[in-house]
Amino acid sequence: MHGRAATRRTVLLGLGAAGTFFLSGCGESGSNRRHVELHIASDGDFLAYKPDMLTCPAGADVRLTFHHAGMILSQKHDWVLVKPGTVQAVLNAGKDEGEENAYLRPGDPRVIAATPLCDKGESVSVSFVAPEPGDYPFFCSTPGHAEDMHGILHVTPA
Repeated sequence: MHGRAATRRTVLLGLGAAGTFFLSGCGESGSNRRHVELHIASDGDFLAYKPDMLTCPAGADVRLTFHHAGMILSQKHDWVLVKPGTVQAVLNAGKDEGEENAYLRPGDPRVIAATPLCDKGESVSVSFVAPEPGDYPFFCSTPGHAEDMHGILHVTPA
């Protein structure tokens, strides 16, 4: 591999990824809405999520925690969930609109949920209500990362 392609999926020798991720239903609340905890991590210093497929039921109160499991590279990562078919438009809109170290246009209606950017070794969370059933793309909004760092949230009927 040469150039940019080599850096996308290159991991430094001796590094491993030890991200924790799971899906769990935590019962019903007073509003009869199911609570779901999702955990996802970067794949160590690779530009990838682990896992790259998540599942939850429609209408659930979701709390997603993202862990930047990198140990060497200092690039920040985030987790952004958007409406189907809007990834490139969201990325394009955020190129010049974001604040320092933020690559999303504030208030973009195509964005369902997004964590803040985080440094290696850190974890961040976001809470949201799961949308209607379907497959929703998620990605890292750091410039150049979404091409490799992406996945799908599969939302099932409640």
